[in-house]
Amino acid sequence: MPKVDRETTIEALVQAIPYIGSSLATLYFGSKQKRQFYRIETFYKELENDILSMKDRLKGIDQHNPDELSAIIEQMHEKIEKEPLEQKREFYKNYFKNTLISPVKNNYDERKIFLDILGDISLLEAEVLKFLNIQTGVIDSLSINKEGVEKAIIQGSLYKLKSWGIITTSLGSISLGGSGGGLHENVEVSEFGKRFINFCLE
Repeated sequence: MPKVDRETTIEALVQAIPYIGSSLATLYFGSKQKRQFYRIETFYKELENDILSMKDRLKGIDQHNPDELSAIIEQMHEKIEKEPLEQKREFYKNYFKNTLISPVKNNYDERKIFLDILGDISLLEAEVLKFLNIQTGVIDSLSINKEGVEKAIIQGSLYKLKSWGIITTSLGSISLGGSGGGLHENVEVSEFGKRFINFCLE
C-alpha cells in the first residue's frame, strides 16, 4: 500500500475512535507533517556549515552511482522525518557527510545496511558500541555496566549488536550463582562494526 494511502487509512481509523477520535486525529496528523518537514529542514540547515568546511574532501556527484545515491537519500529522508531524537539525527548527519566524501558505488548493500541499523539502534546500544570500540582487546560481556541500567538490558543490547554483525563474541566461561553469575562472553567490535562506527557514529 502506498505511503499516502496508508497514512490516510490510519488517520480514518483514529478518527473512528468514539468520542476522542476526531480530536486525536487533528492533534497528531495536523502537526505530523509540520514536525517531519521541520526535521528535514533543520537537518540541512545544520549541515550547511559542515559541508562548507569540508568542500575540499567532497567527491563529485558523477562519481556516485546515480540510482544508488538517489535510493540512499530517499531512504535517509524517510528515517530522518520519523526520528524524534536529536542525537540520532546527528548520526544521520555523519552518515550523509561521509557519503559525500566516499561515493555510493559498488557498495550499496553495505550503505543500505548502515542506514537500516541507524534506524533501529538505540542510544544505549550506540553508547555500548562506542565503549567497546575504545577497548584495547576483548572484554567480558558481564563486566559492561551503566549506572541506572539493568544488566539484562545491557545484555540485550549486546545481543542486538551481535545480530547485526557489529560485534563478535566467543565463549569465555560460565559461572553459577551470585551477582556475577551467567554466561561470560568475550566481546569485541568486528571489522564491519568499526566501519559502521567510523561512518555513522563519529
